[in-house]
Amino acid sequence: MPVSSSFSPTQTPFRGLPLLILISGLSSGLFLAAWSLAWSIPMLPYIAGAYSTSLDHAVWSLTFYLLAWALGVVPATWAYQRFGEVRTYLFSLALLMLATLPDLLSSHFSLFLAGRLVQGFCAGLLTPLTRRMLIRYAPGHWQTSVADLTIINLVFPLLAGPSLAGWIAYTWDWRGAPLLTFPVGFLSLAVVALLLRDDPRERLRQPFDWMGWLLLGLWSGTFQIVFNRGEDWNWWDSVPIRWLAAAGTVFLAAFWLWEREHPHPCLDLGLLKRRNFVLAIPALIFGWGLLLGGNSLFVSGLIGQAGYSAFWAGVVLLPMALAGVPLIAVMGPLSHRVNPLWLATLCFLLIAAYGFTTRINMDSSLESLLFCHLLEGAALGFYLVPLSLIMFSRLPAQRLPAAATLQNFVRILGGAYLSSIFSALWMRHGEYFRAHLAWQSPLGPLANLDRRLLGEGMNGRQVHALSLQHLLLQSAALSMQSMLRLWGWMALLVLVLLWLSKGPYRRRLNRPGRVTIEEEIMESAGFTEKDVEMAGRHGGE
Repeated sequence: MPVSSSFSPTQTPFRGLPLLILISGLSSGLFLAAWSLAWSIPMLPYIAGAYSTSLDHAVWSLTFYLLAWALGVVPATWAYQRFGEVRTYLFSLALLMLATLPDLLSSHFSLFLAGRLVQGFCAGLLTPLTRRMLIRYAPGHWQTSVADLTIINLVFPLLAGPSLAGWIAYTWDWRGAPLLTFPVGFLSLAVVALLLRDDPRERLRQPFDWMGWLLLGLWSGTFQIVFNRGEDWNWWDSVPIRWLAAAGTVFLAAFWLWEREHPHPCLDLGLLKRRNFVLAIPALIFGWGLLLGGNSLFVSGLIGQAGYSAFWAGVVLLPMALAGVPLIAVMGPLSHRVNPLWLATLCFLLIAAYGFTTRINMDSSLESLLFCHLLEGAALGFYLVPLSLIMFSRLPAQRLPAAATLQNFVRILGGAYLSSIFSALWMRHGEYFRAHLAWQSPLGPLANLDRRLLGEGMNGRQVHALSLQHLLLQSAALSMQSMLRLWGWMALLVLVLLWLSKGPYRRRLNRPGRVTIEEEIMESAGFTEKDVEMAGRHGGE
């Protein structure tokens, strides 16, 4: 959907301290959209315990949030055009805070998941809207800095948030992590409500493809249920799984046919005909799935199988922020000079090194785990900017808002699906290793453990209980080790696909040099190429 821009880089009422306060307030809203997801990454064992459910069901707190986030991104442009940027922002943030109450007060897992759905949908509305508002109200000479800041605001909570959430759970209570939403949210609401006003003249009554969005929600939600419940219902041996998969396929086909004929489709599927866009999708989904689903399972493995507390499990992920955030901060200027494909190559080679070298068991040292996640954090620093430049290369400026919407939807929904798949694989491999260890135990390490425990004066029942616990811990650790190797091979596979994309990464043949990531962000937020050039000239004055 094309966006009419009312942006004028030379007319902004904010300078000095009011501008800093406004940027802080808007950044807090974008921070909360990611924080509401990030705090749940190390909390899966706590959520499972609090709601008397299994760990793979606790993963639904991630997947439900991501599913709703993906669906919320799609109508975000229509919403702020129809109701105004400030009104949409205030409503979305207030609703996100209201939907956080079940995290704090409810003892019912279904109500908790309903709240996660609403939170995710609000985050989907906030993400593109906050980016647009940050760029719109910044002076011209701040444009590139603010464009880079929007990436940091989104990724920083996902990298550093698990450490903070783990510390809160360890020192206080796991429900203290979502409680942080309220002071930050009230601060953001107050700043935006006091400093900004909507101009009724800017509101547009644009058509929106509600039927397409409904079909989109039906097929994506149906497949999410398949991935969430597949392991419980034994996948294709289950009649409900087969029926759900068939229904999802029908909804997907209906959505595809509807979007091809609709004059204002909710997603521009014509972008899937572009080679670079399609070839970068697997890498985009894998990186997002690893950041969220992969790390949540890793933290759960540390807590459940390696004896780590939530605090120390969160500390293990802290090097990701220490390595990733500085790299993200310099990635914009660096991508101006280095081919994005080489930057993306470094990203996935580092992920492969992380997958092949990380060891998780009772003997894993904290230092080795910190170093491995330093590698992963450095890899994620090279993740989003280069892939975005590859996906958006050769696209005309007027198609960038639609391309950004489709990219965000695919990335977030793919991350939800991949998180569910990773969880199911971890559980299934755990059962395989448990059966294998039990089969070999009469002559294997469990027999030696039994003899040692009996020699220490334990009775047979105590020995059996401890041996069973050791069996469960060892099988889960072996399963996580196999997951790490899988992530290493997946990183190499998506890297091969990236090298089939086209270069050089220029979008417009009539201008020299590469289009920068800051220009991509501004144009994807709805500002025209003319606005970008005006901002650049104003910044040089």
